[in-house]
Amino acid sequence: MAEPTVLQSGTGPVRMLTLNRPQRLNALNEAMKEDLMAALAAAGEDDSVAAVVLTGAGRAFSAGGDLDRFAALYQEQDFSAVERFTDLAFPRAVAAFSKPLIAAINGPAVGWGFTLPLMADIRICSQKARFVCGFVRVGVTPEFGSSALLPRIIGLGRALELVLTAREVEPQEALAMGLVSQVCPPEELLESAQRIAAVIAAHPRPAVKMAKAILLHGAQNGLEDTLSYEISCFKRAMATKEHYQAVKAMQQALRAKEAQKTT
Repeated sequence: MAEPTVLQSGTGPVRMLTLNRPQRLNALNEAMKEDLMAALAAAGEDDSVAAVVLTGAGRAFSAGGDLDRFAALYQEQDFSAVERFTDLAFPRAVAAFSKPLIAAINGPAVGWGFTLPLMADIRICSQKARFVCGFVRVGVTPEFGSSALLPRIIGLGRALELVLTAREVEPQEALAMGLVSQVCPPEELLESAQRIAAVIAAHPRPAVKMAKAILLHGAQNGLEDTLSYEISCFKRAMATKEHYQAVKAMQQALRAKEAQKTT
């Protein structure tokens, strides 16, 4: 039986997903596509999971699409195989994932390995990470929503420069341009990602999911639409037991703080 191309671990509120084709630098093939969609679906449906960390096995995050598969698709001229490989169900499944997703980029992130983390809510990287939006190098174009996401994250001018030159970006430059929010020593990367996920997981979960949805909606819509969607989410959050419990806990903490001041 073939080893899964995506490993799942973690028993608490933080689920770890690891791209697992290290011998191919975690290059994307059909099996990884299906395994990642299934792993995200499982995490989304599991009420015990509050946040997900995504990383890569071995020395790379992902080298992008499997070049052997690209070559075979061209040689075979099999239209149905191309359609399956480029099925929009895959990026839509990642984009629709409703829980916080943290990309812990442990090494080279090239092509799809560059665009997949753009779908994440938070991106941190190792000092060994390297970023290459290298599509034009192999005669294809950016995918996985990156033509919308990359300009939104780093600005249109920088996005065009990275896409058209396909040059390598080192961690500190990625941090400076806002592509990642933190650069870690390699041995501290997963611990840092899990710590961020644990902080998020400690907050009331309905509010976290709706806060993510609001920000994504606001990034894609005008102010008037955003105002209406925001307040509808706010009202739904007010009706949750998690909201009430958090308010009561905060009130109790404030009373205890005031009591300390008077003693």
